[in-house]
Amino acid sequence: MRFGIAFSNRQRGLVEKLSLLGDIVVKAEELGYDSFLTTDHYMLPWGNETFETWVYLSYLAGKVSSIRLGTCVTPISFRPPSLLAKTISTLDLVSNGRVIVGVGLGWYQDEFEAYSSWDPNPVRFEKTREALELMVKLWSEDKVDFEGKYYRVKGAVLQPKPVQKPHPSLWFGGTGKKMLRLTAEMGNGWITMGPRWSPICTTVEEYRGCVEKIKGYRKSLGKNGKFTFACLIAPHESFEEFAREIEDYKKAGMDYLVLGIARVRDSLRLVERFKNEIASSFG
Repeated sequence: MRFGIAFSNRQRGLVEKLSLLGDIVVKAEELGYDSFLTTDHYMLPWGNETFETWVYLSYLAGKVSSIRLGTCVTPISFRPPSLLAKTISTLDLVSNGRVIVGVGLGWYQDEFEAYSSWDPNPVRFEKTREALELMVKLWSEDKVDFEGKYYRVKGAVLQPKPVQKPHPSLWFGGTGKKMLRLTAEMGNGWITMGPRWSPICTTVEEYRGCVEKIKGYRKSLGKNGKFTFACLIAPHESFEEFAREIEDYKKAGMDYLVLGIARVRDSLRLVERFKNEIASSFG
């Protein structure tokens, strides 16, 4: 099993915390964590102090040299897909192929209405699929003409290409049937919210069911490459209970645990203690 860390890009007192947030990621790399992920929002119901996630990840790329950097997750239809593809390609280049692109539909209507445009869930799903098709073309083809229902480009050239081939890793969020099918079709991984990270979490049994569905879809599509099953879980106050919980998710199919950091002020000690007391026991 591999391990990453994550924290929210919404932080109360963000400006004062920026130095500590960077120190957390540096410490995680020193301890051997595989990835650092962050959420991707401009506004949230519980606060609007946020950093622009892709700009922040580019800043971190200059501070760390091996830990992978990504989102959990990016609402793909929130930004123009051709511009997002260019941003991600640049980050993959300057980080030497360390980008994980979290793929989501988005959920906070006020945020979309303030900075983008809001659509019903089925339309956001269609936009996400179409946007990803365009982004993959830009990452892999010399010159792109694209005529979709929602997005159009003519003579688009994206150079230089991302380091990762055929494109940066795509980890999908979501548990709906359509999203799980799209995950199997286009994804390199799946990540969902576990206990204590958000008000709505994926239980162990739900996790097992989603893993089985994704595996079934991938088999029917003839997909047999490497695929990551991840879960983002905030720590339990009892590390003994936390270890049992991780074991339960592992038995349900999880092979990648992302430690959700909710209390930033205690985080440096947390990432070290978790690595020494729990992660080491899973090998």
